[in-house]
Amino acid sequence: MQIPIKKTLDKIPGGLMVVPLFLGVLTNTFFPQFLQIGSFTTALFSKEASSTILACFMFLIGSQINFKLAPKALKKGAILLTGKFIVGAGIGLTVAMLFGPAGILGLSPLAILAALLNANGGLYASLASSYGDETDVGAYALFSLKDGPFFTLVALGASGLATIPFQTLLGVLIPIVIGMILGNIDSDMRKFLGSSKLLLIPFFSFPLGAGMNFSTIIKAGGPGILLGLIAAFTGIGAYLLLKLFKENPIVGLATGSTAGNAVATPAVVAAADPTLAAIAPGATAQVAAACVISAIVCPIIVNYVFKMSEKKKANKSIARAS
Repeated sequence: MQIPIKKTLDKIPGGLMVVPLFLGVLTNTFFPQFLQIGSFTTALFSKEASSTILACFMFLIGSQINFKLAPKALKKGAILLTGKFIVGAGIGLTVAMLFGPAGILGLSPLAILAALLNANGGLYASLASSYGDETDVGAYALFSLKDGPFFTLVALGASGLATIPFQTLLGVLIPIVIGMILGNIDSDMRKFLGSSKLLLIPFFSFPLGAGMNFSTIIKAGGPGILLGLIAAFTGIGAYLLLKLFKENPIVGLATGSTAGNAVATPAVVAAADPTLAAIAPGATAQVAAACVISAIVCPIIVNYVFKMSEKKKANKSIARAS
């Protein structure tokens, strides 16, 4: 008898990331000795395993970034990227300046920036194909630069909240750049590497979970939900910019989410600046919660605004006709 594990994971927002993460937490809470068996078991499942697998994931993400796009798609991608960064960094850095590294309402600037400077690419592509055109979908190739920890590292470094050596920042970028080069000079290589990208998600999310226990997840509760709700509305920046440039603004709202790979960002940042290691587990749990909550709320916002816009257009047509 077959059990539909993959289909079940697909039904859960961010399931491929969140479920293995939860299993890692479960294992570390009740069976920590399993993670210390040694040999390949420890190498694959303990929290130390996440770094190498994450590096591979960054490489695969880079391979999917294609700059050979029509000018309009590039323009939209740049607008989406700018809008997302302005809102996400604006909120995170404001909290940092007013309340310091500890943050407010249980949310640290690290958690806020990790969650808000990212977006669920699959969710965006799906919504863009439903509410936009092919250039809106194509804009994701440039917008995908927000994947990974790069912009979070930049924002934290610029704010002085974290000390990010240039060499460390370069170390994050190199796997992505090498992937980009391979993906852009050979479309077959891009296709091959892209088919492997999703495979690594559960393999680095389980070790990330293995660095936490249930007390960490419980602490994420309210703040994690709040972070998810905030993330769902971060698309407002891209919406306003698209409207300013007289483009379809609805797809801007589709950037209001947190990507599953953002769960890895606090660990990457903590590796770059060990002084943040103490708050990284809590931030990881909160970002994981934000991934789920925003994936549910974002489509509701997009659909609501779209219907309101269509209703407004219909009323204007009736008014003109009369």
